[in-house]
Amino acid sequence: MLPGNGPTSDAVNGNATAGVRSVAALPYSLVDVSADTIGFLSQPNVVTFQGEFPDKRPKPEQVVGVGDVLNITIFEAAPGGLFTPATASGARPGNFVDLPAQAVDQKGSIYVPYAGEVVAAARTIPEIQQAIVARLRNRAIEPQVVVSFNQQHSSVVSVLGDVNTPGVLALNSVGERLLALIARAGGPKFEAIESYVTLQRDGKRVRVLLSRVVHDPRENIFIRPNDVIFITHESPTFTALGAIQQNVFANNTEIPFDVETLTLSQAIGKAGGLADQQSDPAQVFVFRYEDRHLLEKLGVDTTKFSYDRIPTIYHVNMRDAGGMLLASGFQMRTKDVMYVANAKVVDYYKLLTLITNTAVTTSATANAVTNVNTAVKTHW
Repeated sequence: MLPGNGPTSDAVNGNATAGVRSVAALPYSLVDVSADTIGFLSQPNVVTFQGEFPDKRPKPEQVVGVGDVLNITIFEAAPGGLFTPATASGARPGNFVDLPAQAVDQKGSIYVPYAGEVVAAARTIPEIQQAIVARLRNRAIEPQVVVSFNQQHSSVVSVLGDVNTPGVLALNSVGERLLALIARAGGPKFEAIESYVTLQRDGKRVRVLLSRVVHDPRENIFIRPNDVIFITHESPTFTALGAIQQNVFANNTEIPFDVETLTLSQAIGKAGGLADQQSDPAQVFVFRYEDRHLLEKLGVDTTKFSYDRIPTIYHVNMRDAGGMLLASGFQMRTKDVMYVANAKVVDYYKLLTLITNTAVTTSATANAVTNVNTAVKTHW
């Protein structure tokens, strides 16, 4: 048996107990990068927070929610009232009483002695104060009430993942933006170009590169109560295959962007450039799964595809000077596969090399046989 690094394709195909085989090729769209299409491909087609979530500042007055814990202090105008005994003025300064901290129950209410059950959820602090005063007005001596937060559990946001101090943070009443919350969580563990921010709100999840949020103030949106911010470490990368020069990335499966946006010409440069003796500059391709709506803008008939993420191959002719300019505008995306095809003449070179090697091997074998025969005759 001839040596090998593993089982042959015949062995793999022939020894399977069961399987699914298909001769149907994966359908895909093919788009020539040209003056007509580069306008749609020169801008990074990324999801943005600004496009998915309205950037509105919260109301300046924060409302109380279920689970919040409130401090309540009741003042009276003179001693001898409902909450302060007649000797209160001599025992302490002021006629007031601090009630035990009150948690807003599942019905959204708190309980205040002599005032009964008071609705607190979805109300502001001043509204709760006024409601308690209204209940005590005919019982206490000119009552005044001060309510403040003891603990906040309804107006909080979770900051998780690759930050230095993940946890649950209380939001202030004036409103806080995304980067402020990340900073309060200790900041990201990795560089912004290598970190993604996922914001979860009302059942929707949006994922954006952190460096985009840093560089574009519109992406630094206001955070709302119960939002979840998750930071993940993932460096944008692409894969380079085919007739490219061997460089430092030759043994790597993926090549990092190292920048927020990367063009096709930059990607070719990072991969080492085209192989002069092997590549066909007119046949440079980028493989990716593309959104249906973008392909429709490019003029692709998407009715032939039953899914929204359509396998797409972009073709650039870099033998033409204009193609070089197009490659300088074409924006790469993370997980793209760049492929440079071999020149057609390479197949002829391979054939000639095979013929030459075969002839040399045959000649060497013949010479070896002749030498053996000569040695045998000499021996006898």
